[in-house]
Amino acid sequence: DVFSTYLWKGNDTSRSINNGIDLSGKGGLTWIKSRSDTESHWWFDTDNGADWALRSNLTNARYNTGSPYMSAFNSNGFSVGTHDGVNDASQEYSSWTFRKAKGFCDIVTWTGNGTNRTIAHNLGSVPGMMIVKCTNQSRDWTIYHQGVDPVGNSPESYRLKFYISAKQTNAAYWHTTKPTSTHISLGSSNQVNETGDTYVAYLFAG
Repeated sequence: DVFSTYLWKGNDTSRSINNGIDLSGKGGLTWIKSRSDTESHWWFDTDNGADWALRSNLTNARYNTGSPYMSAFNSNGFSVGTHDGVNDASQEYSSWTFRKAKGFCDIVTWTGNGTNRTIAHNLGSVPGMMIVKCTNQSRDWTIYHQGVDPVGNSPESYRLKFYISAKQTNAAYWHTTKPTSTHISLGSSNQVNETGDTYVAYLFAG
């Protein structure tokens, strides 16, 4: 299994969520959101580690959450603590887990160098969507999608954000170069490649 949607009712007690996904052995991403309150969207991935989270409704740098949020990635799911964002007794939650697997999902990290470059990945196919976030600074989420320009067939010329509906064009995001089955291309924008900043990309097959 490489994907799971799992629902639970919070109980204010540290617990394991068994969704059948091997995160500790294979790696991947788990996204958690309260279904009954206005909590943040919490993203936890095995490359950054269980103690760190990003919030896709915010531009903030990654947040050192500790065990009250995600306490472990397991061979059959993950474990959460007691924080309101993941396991409050008065709330209901959804989770979406994406396991790393060729032809489905991969996660890569890098340190920016401010220069046009490529980053290797292990997706095993051409990414159809790439979601990039700077992890040490407050910067926009930057999204590549193969369907953003169906008429001109030039998705490498654009980026999307979680907070704005219109696509934006700038060669400094993807160096106006489509991703390949082995590499993604980056420009010099501080959203994806500022010198000394750290980044994570979630890659999904097209």
